[in-house]
Amino acid sequence: MAPPKMEPLPTGKYLVLLGVLAAHSVIGGYYAGTRPEGAGWRYFSWHPFLMMLGMVGMMGAAALTKKRMGYTNTKLHGIIAWLGMFLSGGGFYVIYQNKEKMGKDHFTTLHSWAGLAVLVGCSMAGLAGGVFLHPDFGVDKQNGIIRKAHKLMSRGLLMVAWLATLSGLQTLVGDDDVKTLVMFAAPMMAAAPFTLM
Repeated sequence: MAPPKMEPLPTGKYLVLLGVLAAHSVIGGYYAGTRPEGAGWRYFSWHPFLMMLGMVGMMGAAALTKKRMGYTNTKLHGIIAWLGMFLSGGGFYVIYQNKEKMGKDHFTTLHSWAGLAVLVGCSMAGLAGGVFLHPDFGVDKQNGIIRKAHKLMSRGLLMVAWLATLSGLQTLVGDDDVKTLVMFAAPMMAAAPFTLM
């Protein structure tokens, strides 16, 4: 029996999901950047804000755009994903510099290691996508094994990235603020079946 034929993500659903991810990345990124309560906006704030824009907003949009299928959406998927990587790279730069200025050690938490793994992994998936799968010049764009590996690796990395945003917020608000953590996770949980599956 042949596998079921994939259908493109309908326009209405696509736009709603893009709106959810965009709003959550901006509002959630700003919220996380101003925690703990009363801290206000500071240099560190750029870390969660840029990471949320990159890994939730742009990378989520890239995954959804690919599900629209077709030549143009495939190219847009790669462009949006790389924009997300550059934004996340900015967030990485901010936290690295912030720790340097404060004399703190780097990569001491699961959150930090997850973030580094996602940045490295997404760079590898993006390079592989560009070299092998680009619709114009990919050297092996019809290879089903490479396509499947790219898709599964990217989805797994995006899932880890989204969990890392939760662990980062948990560090900022504390373990007891379950309501905030649930509200922060809700938009990602709503979008996950359409974005990550």
